[in-house]
Amino acid sequence: MPAEYPIQASPNGRHFVTSTGEPFFWQADTAWVMFHRLTLSEVESYLEDRAAKGFNMLLAVAVNQFGDQDPNRAGDLPLLNRDPTNPNEPYWTHVDEVVQLAWERGIRIAMVPSWGNYIHDNVDNSKSINASNAREFDTWIGKRYPGLPKMLVADTNPYWTNKSAVSNNYKLGGRHGTLKYTDYSPVYDELAAGLIEGEGSKAMITIHCTNQWFEGGPIAFSSAFFGDRKWLTFDTSQSGHASYPQNPPIPWWNAVRGYEPVELMHASTTPRPVLDNEAKYENRYDNGKPVNPYWNASDVRIGTYQSVFSGAAGLTYGADNVMQFYIPDLFAPANSGPARSWAEDIHLPGSSQMQYIKKVIMDRSPPLDRVPDQSIIVGNSGTDAKHVTAVRDGNGRWLMVYTPTGKAFTIGV
Repeated sequence: MPAEYPIQASPNGRHFVTSTGEPFFWQADTAWVMFHRLTLSEVESYLEDRAAKGFNMLLAVAVNQFGDQDPNRAGDLPLLNRDPTNPNEPYWTHVDEVVQLAWERGIRIAMVPSWGNYIHDNVDNSKSINASNAREFDTWIGKRYPGLPKMLVADTNPYWTNKSAVSNNYKLGGRHGTLKYTDYSPVYDELAAGLIEGEGSKAMITIHCTNQWFEGGPIAFSSAFFGDRKWLTFDTSQSGHASYPQNPPIPWWNAVRGYEPVELMHASTTPRPVLDNEAKYENRYDNGKPVNPYWNASDVRIGTYQSVFSGAAGLTYGADNVMQFYIPDLFAPANSGPARSWAEDIHLPGSSQMQYIKKVIMDRSPPLDRVPDQSIIVGNSGTDAKHVTAVRDGNGRWLMVYTPTGKAFTIGV
């Protein structure tokens, strides 16, 4: 990749900058299965739309939750014999081409080398990526894709087990420790070591956690699990898509309080750029259930403003049919939202509105000095979609307050 491709943490550790030190506000779209499900011509149509709307980052999985068993549109699998040390060159040539097409339009790729189910599944079975081959796989990834921000795995934690069994166990009075689980963090460490070996010590690395966690264990954001690791260079959470518990009484992040994990990550004693890396997707049902209404542009916009004003170094947008690149009659729908073609849903209104959140931040000078500051608001700042948030310049030159509903508020300066 060209020398100007990488991003890194700002000198104060709170934001992103380019390789030349220019402020970089992360405006990402969620394109999990883009490499797997789209042809190059479809990729170009998608990229043209996202570039026109100011997106500068895409989240995409190289070996996704379907990919080691189902071929891409050209008929190629990512791995031969499901072996992470034996990549299938035609598949990765396609990935190369997509990365280049995005870069030509000013868009970087934040790559997830593999989905979490290749390390372990929901019933704690180890899978094809393990402590013996993880480093070799990610060394290869790091050499081939240097400079791309990396998320070691997606939608998992270093230990996880059958969520339904855990939920039932809790209901019977049991607790986390009464169910068997395995600590897979050594595999994560090997993955990170491979990336650093492949692309160098400046690799930008995080993990993409679930939005649930075990009672008594680390809560679900990257630094809660790996805060003492030097390889963790930015911090992420997943506030998710549910306004009520998914597997009660397992703790979870509430989708209408995405600012809460952002505040906790920002309060870390080790400053890192932080992101709510998977907030509620536009046109996804609350909790993914058709009996509930789906999240609309207003819901997405409110949560994004709240997270950014609470200290996030950018935003990650998602549209339910776009993140899965649903194509009727070709792929089965996820049924987590109204099933419509991705080519239709790239035009959802929320996707056009994210650029204005970036503009609000980048138009303030200097953008790298901004700090969240709830003490600006006098009295009750509200909660959920009514939560009022405040951000200011570190030297007191400006402040901004976001009120989602237009509700009156009082500031003290």
